[in-house]
Amino acid sequence: MSIEQTRIYPINTGWIKVDHGTYLFWKGNAGNDTAIPVICYLVDTRDHKIMVDTGLPDEARATKWHHDCNKRGCLDSPDAVRHLGFDPAAIDICLFTHLHWDHTHNMKDFTNARYICTAEELRWAHNPLPLYYRSYESPKLGIEAPFTGCDFEVVEGEAKIVPGVSVFPTPGHTPGHQCVSVETSAGKIVIAGDAIFLYENLEPNLDEQWRHWVPARFVNVIDGWQSIEEIDKRADYVLPTHDERVLEHDVFPFGGMPLRDKHRQVSGASFYFGGD
Repeated sequence: MSIEQTRIYPINTGWIKVDHGTYLFWKGNAGNDTAIPVICYLVDTRDHKIMVDTGLPDEARATKWHHDCNKRGCLDSPDAVRHLGFDPAAIDICLFTHLHWDHTHNMKDFTNARYICTAEELRWAHNPLPLYYRSYESPKLGIEAPFTGCDFEVVEGEAKIVPGVSVFPTPGHTPGHQCVSVETSAGKIVIAGDAIFLYENLEPNLDEQWRHWVPARFVNVIDGWQSIEEIDKRADYVLPTHDERVLEHDVFPFGGMPLRDKHRQVSGASFYFGGD
């Protein structure tokens, strides 16, 4: 493995519409639908080919059970991997930030991959609170979740997956959510899953004196807030799942990639857990 050679490729699997104020931002503009991409990532360390999440199903299924979906010509993740010049059979790990429907479809097409998630997420996915039957495509709905019948390796807490790629817990959006940290020549890139949806979730909302304008989609807002502070402390660069600005670049890191000012102090909006 060579940090100098590690590359991360974003794969947009389509677009869904979500509410600005009940989904993307706490106290956002409720009633305003916003189209967001659903991005998964191929991490190539040369020694390992890792999918971080595997993205959307087809439009009809996504729209029927979840959100209004328009693929806009985007490929399913296995076909997108081929388009990038890789063989899906060469993917040796599918590493999941969590097991929601839009992060797990087509996972079985990566036939030689090990499937890895947290133990807590796997427990929750197989026995979700009824409010989350749709999020995990529970059999209670008469449909089959993409992870049905799959054998997972589970991790607890911080863990090294392969040299240069590790995970750390970021519960909140789901009980067992985790982020993926990738060491690159430019620094530590954190693939954030749904701990944040957009880059703005890391920025302050000074009208409310909030250090982070957090998303509104949490099972536990306290854990979720703390997880965002943890990302802020660790990441030299962040890759969300649902921010279209990610798609301005075909690969990360890229030349001249600006690094974040980690744990930046903001007057009038203090960190809650991390201190000033």
